Amino acid sequence: MGQHSGTLELTLGLLVGALGGFVAGLLVAPQSGTKTRESLYDGLAELKVRTNEVLESVRGNTESLLNSTRSTIEQKLSLLNEALEAGKKAAAYKREELIEGEGPVS
Repeated sequence: MGQHSGTLELTLGLLVGALGGFVAGLLVAPQSGTKTRESLYDGLAELKVRTNEVLESVRGNTESLLNSTRSTIEQKLSLLNEALEAGKKAAAYKREELIEGEGPVS
């Protein structure tokens, strides 16, 4: 899960950096206030789209990780149940051997 967390942090860092660079570029660009606001709104709309894409990707990765973990747990539980059943059978067999060994001596 650490790898997914690092990817998320990197992606969010890139998005924040891109937004900061975009805003800084708008503030120093020689254009009218109306044009600057339009550019800012366009940039924010693009950032929103990209952020949603990143969130969907992270959500997909998280679901995949959860499904993989769930599958692994189910497999391990199945193996544990099989081992328990084998242990019960071995104990029952040994008990029968002991009971038969204690029978009357002819």
